Amino acid sequence: MKKIYLLLLLVCTTLFAQVPQGFSYQAVALNSSGAAVASAPVRVRLSILENSATGTASYVETHNPTTNNVGLFTLTIGMGTPTTGTFANINWAQNAKFLKVELDVTNGTNYVTIGASQLLSVPYAMYAGGVAGIGSGNGSGTGATFSSLYMCGTFNSFNPATAVEMTGDSWFKCYKYLTAGSQVKFTPSTISTVLYGKGSSSQLTANATGFPIQANGIYSIDVYNQGTDQNGNNLYFADFTNISIEVRPNYGLYMEDVPMTYNAATNTLSCTVPNIPSSTAEPAARNFKFVIGGATYGDNLTDGSIDLGDTTPIPFPASATTRSYRITLNLNSTGIGSPYTVTAQ
Repeated sequence: MKKIYLLLLLVCTTLFAQVPQGFSYQAVALNSSGAAVASAPVRVRLSILENSATGTASYVETHNPTTNNVGLFTLTIGMGTPTTGTFANINWAQNAKFLKVELDVTNGTNYVTIGASQLLSVPYAMYAGGVAGIGSGNGSGTGATFSSLYMCGTFNSFNPATAVEMTGDSWFKCYKYLTAGSQVKFTPSTISTVLYGKGSSSQLTANATGFPIQANGIYSIDVYNQGTDQNGNNLYFADFTNISIEVRPNYGLYMEDVPMTYNAATNTLSCTVPNIPSSTAEPAARNFKFVIGGATYGDNLTDGSIDLGDTTPIPFPASATTRSYRITLNLNSTGIGSPYTVTAQ
């Protein structure tokens, strides 16, 4: 088999004023006879491998440089044509990184593997900007904050692509039915390779074990910023509260809240509110609201879905007789906009 030799020389350079988007790479292309491939285009494929020289490629790109009169070519890793992954999403702080180099000196795509060697140093700014896959406004550890946050876990095989989006900015929140024995983690993006688990005192920590769920139930999940540590790293913590969801009926007299029961198969909550008087008994006060973890929801837009606040209660349908009503709620991750139905029994 034809042998191709490369003299490798890696030079790290900052390309932008912010987090760099690549670092320089130089090499000399030699043909099978050991002669320099001078003043000719060559094709190069570079792969960033995880953990080992035979690990999974988190990022792959190709380049088409032209060598100089002694066979030297220069390119920027991160500025090629991507074929796998996104360079900006590489988590330089997670796992050992190896650079695999492949070359075709005839400028085709019959690549010959030159070798794979560990990247023992990475530009500091790149590392700092990508610590645990955060920074640049997407995480903690660099003085930045999460601009978005998603929750994944056992319920979706920890897949960021199908993670549940949380609402908020410095304080993130969502609702989710979780089962005993399962685990939950968080990620700043649906394309992120970094998952945050449970660190000390429930602090979000990259690559840690998931937050454990102790009992079946609908949970209010809150992630909040508790300031920074002595190094300027933002501190995020998570709380999980197993909540009740109830219907609060009203017809001019005090009535106790009616608890709703969750059906995991249909992802719906339901309850029956008994003995609501006829429309003539209390015509202005035959209504109800949902109470989710202590927060009250009505239907401010009267569009068949719930809204946070006490402004617009939901009316029971008109009836000439005292009736019971079946109420269902399909609770989404934010609560707001969850559809409901009210059916006379």
